[in-house]
Amino acid sequence: MGVTLDRVNEAAHREREALWAASEARDRELKRQELNALRLQYHTEQADRHRRTLSRLVQFHLGQVEKLTKGEA
Repeated sequence: MGVTLDRVNEAAHREREALWAASEARDRELKRQELNALRLQYHTEQADRHRRTLSRLVQFHLGQVEKLTKGEA
């Protein structure tokens, strides 16, 4: 009977280990998705900031071109 109980305990242990491993895998995947969402947000916002900055820079230079064309500078 001791051998059978040992096998049952071993099977239960393996099942707990498998459940733990699956839980860890789910947690890693969730964390990966959360980090990807944060990266997406960062890069989207950074692109918007660069777009605004470059737009202002282009407008400045176009203004300088206009002034030079009119002989104001």
